[in-house]
Amino acid sequence: MGKNYLFKVITGVFFGLLVSCDNSSSDQFEPSANDGGNNGNTTPPPARVLEKITFNSNIQEEYTVSGSVFQKGMLKDGTTNNYYTGTATYINNKIGKIKFVGSLTGSMVYDFSVSENSNGYVYSATCTATSAVALDSFVSDYVFTYDTAGKKLVKIMEKRKVAGNTAYSLFTEITFTYMGDNIFKAECLKGTLTGTGDPNMATAKKTVYSYQNYDSKISPFSTLPKSFFTAWSLLRPENFYRISPNNPTSVFVMPPSPAPGVDTPMTYLYDAYNYPVSDKNQALKYVYRTL
Repeated sequence: MGKNYLFKVITGVFFGLLVSCDNSSSDQFEPSANDGGNNGNTTPPPARVLEKITFNSNIQEEYTVSGSVFQKGMLKDGTTNNYYTGTATYINNKIGKIKFVGSLTGSMVYDFSVSENSNGYVYSATCTATSAVALDSFVSDYVFTYDTAGKKLVKIMEKRKVAGNTAYSLFTEITFTYMGDNIFKAECLKGTLTGTGDPNMATAKKTVYSYQNYDSKISPFSTLPKSFFTAWSLLRPENFYRISPNNPTSVFVMPPSPAPGVDTPMTYLYDAYNYPVSDKNQALKYVYRTL
């Protein structure tokens, strides 16, 4: 990752839940899930969660976990000076709401309602986005499709109501391609809906997000709830690799023509248990908290 961590390639592309509220409940995720393998080590890694990511000692991301219960995460929004904090609310021991609030005055506020299955995978969601400019506000409903095993996300369909209108007018369809268990590509089509509410593919513009050349190590994001990064990726699709078990060594974004595609290389150094601890220049660092 190194200096490219800020995803400068996305500039111009937009590198880019409500019953009872109980944040003391236990979320369905496994801290330090050994999804990436342990190189045959017989000693299991200590239970841990990603606590923060720094770049030249400046915090880029920070996550709060109470015991083993995820509470919130703060993420830098691409190349901007804005930081979004997503706070989780629990319903019946599952994440039921995630609200993203920006650090800059006038930032859009994104309020997600999410439904998780027993494995912690999101199968439906609604986002109410509130802007200081009423015309920029919207409500989006999402439907998630998984493979027959119920583990791999294969498609997300979003239908959006804008500027307070009661009818859907826009759609986004994201289709995923896998390399093993890792998301290799997310093809994102955006366009308008027909009068009957169906996607009008003739209006669709495509952006392709490719997450390439995965390693065989453990993703630091796998120590935190998949639903949190799923919601964030609905807003910033370049982050969909974070719900994969391993780490890509390249993120390539191909926006609609005529804009050029740009590749961002990412590098890692690992600890003895195959968790990334830094990029190869040791400017960007992953900090974990042992549970």
